[in-house]
Amino acid sequence: MIYKFIIGIMVCAAFLLLGIFLTTNTNDLSQDNPGWNGSSAFFSRLDRHTTEMVSDITILETRNNVTFLIIAPIESFHDEEIRIIRTFLQKGNTVFLADETDTGNTLLSDLGCSIRIGTSYLAGIDRAYNNSSILITSPVSDHPLTRNVGSLVLDKAKPLTGGLPLIQTSIMSWIDINQDFRISSNESFGRYTVLAHEQIGDGEIVVLSDSSVFINSMSGLESEYGNEQFLSNCIHYRPHLLIEQIHSKTAVQNGSGWLLRYIQSDSVLKTIIVFLSLLAISFVRKKRPPGISDISPEPVSM
Repeated sequence: MIYKFIIGIMVCAAFLLLGIFLTTNTNDLSQDNPGWNGSSAFFSRLDRHTTEMVSDITILETRNNVTFLIIAPIESFHDEEIRIIRTFLQKGNTVFLADETDTGNTLLSDLGCSIRIGTSYLAGIDRAYNNSSILITSPVSDHPLTRNVGSLVLDKAKPLTGGLPLIQTSIMSWIDINQDFRISSNESFGRYTVLAHEQIGDGEIVVLSDSSVFINSMSGLESEYGNEQFLSNCIHYRPHLLIEQIHSKTAVQNGSGWLLRYIQSDSVLKTIIVFLSLLAISFVRKKRPPGISDISPEPVSM
């Protein structure tokens, strides 16, 4: 009976692990979300040898010549986290913030950065699709992040003030104060900054006022737009990339998401799981009850 018990456990474990591998979610910007609003495509293109997920902010204290990418933080950073990030910046590293909320403004203020994110979304006539909030923007300064980027399509970006502009909208854009996607009497055409940077100590802060550039539907746009090239520039801006996973929307996951991510990152563990699953299947096939065709008919006595 003991072998049946062991086989049962192995079969259950195999199905459980299969379920974990198939687990996804629909959360905005989640790296576990393969839908249009997830960021799975961006995370799948990262090189594990040069990229590190940051779940403990103290690792910044030992890193040099790296980019720290913060995508859509959903809560404020604590005082100790701010102190560590500020020191990290002053050592000559880069902090890249992609956000369009007051949470991002709070972080920028705490780090002593003059760049601020506006309160209303931008709209414009130069659009990629039939939606005035899906803007075509263009580089205005030579910078490694804008290299070979002819244009960048953003969805519901906000205007930036302060810092040095890197990418701006066309002159046919406006701040859509009443959010009706049309130019109104209290709104005016102008060129607005959506990507800016500023020196802090020996380091640099880069701010993009639209986190949606990282979602699957925006990162895989037609080749005539430079979104894919821009993301590649972000990844390779410095020799190593650190991605914040404490406050970011990209870290939001289902209950089993953490286990899925851990298993997928360990090749040895994945090999063991496959072996156990195959072993369980072989035992089930070997010990299965005989079918009708396997039963020999008893001789009929005369």
